[in-house]
Formats: sequence, C-alpha cells, structure tokens
Amino acid sequence: MDYPAANIALDRTKQGQYFTTKPGPYDLWAIEFGYSTSAANEKEETERLLKIAARSSDPQLTFGNDADDMRAAGKGIDPRVMINDLTSDAISYSIDRMKLSNNLMKKLKSKYIKEGQSYQEMRNAYLVAAGEYNTAAGVISRYIGGVYIDRSFPEQKSAVKPITAVSYADQKRAMKALSDYVFAPKAFDLPADLYQYLQYQRRGFSGGNEDPKIHERVLNIQKGIFAHILSANVLKRISDGGLYGNQYAVAEMMNDLTVAIFNADAQTAVNGFRQNLQLAYVNNLIEIVNGVSFDYRAQSNALANLRKIKVIAGAAAALADADSKAHRANVIYTINKGLEK
Repeated sequence: MDYPAANIALDRTKQGQYFTTKPGPYDLWAIEFGYSTSAANEKEETERLLKIAARSSDPQLTFGNDADDMRAAGKGIDPRVMINDLTSDAISYSIDRMKLSNNLMKKLKSKYIKEGQSYQEMRNAYLVAAGEYNTAAGVISRYIGGVYIDRSFPEQKSAVKPITAVSYADQKRAMKALSDYVFAPKAFDLPADLYQYLQYQRRGFSGGNEDPKIHERVLNIQKGIFAHILSANVLKRISDGGLYGNQYAVAEMMNDLTVAIFNADAQTAVNGFRQNLQLAYVNNLIEIVNGVSFDYRAQSNALANLRKIKVIAGAAAALADADSKAHRANVIYTINKGLEK
C-alpha cells in the first residue's frame, strides 16, 4: 500500500481524480502472484511464479515497503519510496503543492470568517495548509543525496543499474526549490493580518498561551530539512555516491545552502524567519564539525562554510537596523564559541 497525498491540481482546469479509486498495476500484479490459480505440479508452479515475478523491473511495478521509506530524516535512500508524494516528478508536484498551500492560506480570512462562529475552523484550515507545505518540502529534500534502487536479478536485464545516484540536475532542482520556498526571505510571506485571526476556540478550562507561534512553526519546517540533508547518513552517502555516479558533491551542496541562507539579505535587514534560519544552520554546521558520527569531508566543508558565514556577517555587521546588527553579532559569537570546543 502507499500513503499518497490527495491529488489536488494547482491549475483546476487540469484536475484529475482526487484519490485512487481502483487497484493499480502493482496491486493487480501482487494479487496475480498471490491468488491466481496454481499450476498442476510443483515444477510448473515454480516456473509460473518466476515468470510473474520477472516483471518486477517494469516501472509501473516499482515497489518499496516501510523498511525502505524515507519519511524519517536520514532514513532510507530512494526518494521514490516516500509517503505523501505523487507522480513520476515529485519535485515539480511538491512545488505545485507549496504554491497551492500559499494560495489557500491567503484566502482563509475571506472563506472562513463567519458571523456566529469562532475562528477555530480558520485556524484548523491554516494548520492543514501549513502542514501540507511542510510535507511537500520534506518530499523535495529526499532527492538531495538520493539513490535509486533496482532489485531485479541479472536475468531480468533491467535497463537501469541496481544502484543509481539521483541525477545532478534533479538534485540541483531540489535545492533550488528549497531555496525558493523554504529558505528565501519571502518564502513565508503571508498577509500580516492573517496571524491575528489564528485563535483557537476556548472550551472549558483550556486557556494557556494562545500565541500562534508562527516563527517557531516556520523554523520547525526549516529544521526538518536540515535534519535530513545535513544528517551524517546523507552526507556520507553524497560522498560515497561520487564513486558510482553522484555529481553533486558535499562541497557544492553546502555552498548552495550557505548562498541560499545568507546571500539574499547580506546587505539588508534580516527578518525574523531568516534570523532563526541562519542561526539554526550555523548550529548544524558546528554540530557537524564537532560531531563524531560525521565523516571528514563533511566536517571539512562545514568548517569552510562557517568561515564564509563569519566573513559575510562581519562585512555586514554595521548595516541595517539594530535587530539585524545584534543578530549578525550573535552569528559571529556562535561560530567563535562553537569552534572553541
């Protein structure tokens, strides 16, 4: 079975079915193997089952189970074995998903504010849309350092090799999508007054801190990406992949991250989302430099990028507002302190 997302098209003129409504090619194949009529004798039955199983290299029958899936950060290697994705181009699909979520969030007030009702329904809708955004970002991240697996036997003469690194173009495309929709200064640029209406409905003695905690919510999305692409497993795999076709090296991947996270506002004010993002990234790099589970290549490149960031923050230390100055000073302090260990 799979855990697919609801198929909602960004362009409604191209809307297909929202959900799977009948068994797919893999389902029918598995049913044929497990439940079709057996042959008359053991030899013929063995040959019959081998003939059915030999179709496993058919792209429509691609299969991975929970042991292979990539839902947890750093787990699994094949990005096709992922929950809540659709299509053979999950990167483009997930970009559309994030655009759709943003479009929906911008319309929440006009759709859900109604006389005689609390704002709970609107808050719930926001949480669903923000959750879909987070899920789509996670799907994209799995293509960075990803490896496609083909488990067919030699006699099946599969057109692909057993282990194939995700193409350089697709890994760069995934990083570009994350840069634009998760790391950019305006990645979470929603109407300012939307947040003022994200109030839950009080029921009984259910008070507490009603602040919707938007910065924390956004940072958790960003940290979720770091937890995967900067994990020891993925960084080691990117390096190992260079031996069997991976062209997106750790040095380039980390440099792309640094550019995405620091360059856009290097000469301007740094908003709250980016301040959190930049310090979280710096702390991840420090953890890599000082961590025992990371390989030397990852540690070397993490150190090189910390030095780049220190130069960027130092060069811009006198720019922009007091808040941004304090932030840049904190970046430099955090790097210095982290490298003392």
